[in-house]
Amino acid sequence: MALSLLRIALFVAAALLSGDAFARDPVVLAAPGATRDLRLDTLRALEPQTRDVAFRTSKGEETGRYTGARLWDILTTNGLIDPAAHGALLRTLVIVTAGDGYTLVLSAGELAPDLGNTPVLLAYARDGVPIEPARSPRLIVPGDARGARNVLDVARIDVRLLDAPTKEKTP
Repeated sequence: MALSLLRIALFVAAALLSGDAFARDPVVLAAPGATRDLRLDTLRALEPQTRDVAFRTSKGEETGRYTGARLWDILTTNGLIDPAAHGALLRTLVIVTAGDGYTLVLSAGELAPDLGNTPVLLAYARDGVPIEPARSPRLIVPGDARGARNVLDVARIDVRLLDAPTKEKTP
């Protein structure tokens, strides 16, 4: 029994020391008719953006300097959002899901540079140090007073276009 526990402990320690052993790799990017895998090395190769953020949590204020790629750039370069489809941007949802099922919804309009221009990041580093693998990548929403939309361990990002409104007049 003790030998089995020792083997398990050694396995866990080796996995933790190997860096990205438990990192979410790849992150699944999906839209109707398209699914892509975003590998961490691909994420790190995208143009880096750095943002200083501060937000409240249940444990007090958290601050940090996060580095990653803009979510807008990830979605447009992977063909999941057409930046020229201005009307559709207002009806497009971006659904971010963590490995534990935690989910939040953003609008493409708040991400679009010519609309909300919120520099949401899919971050891989904090304060110049890689984010610990079990919590990486991390969605960072600068400007939020609370950290509820700063999602750890992003596993999947889905893009959904809502149906266009009908031409009928509402009473």
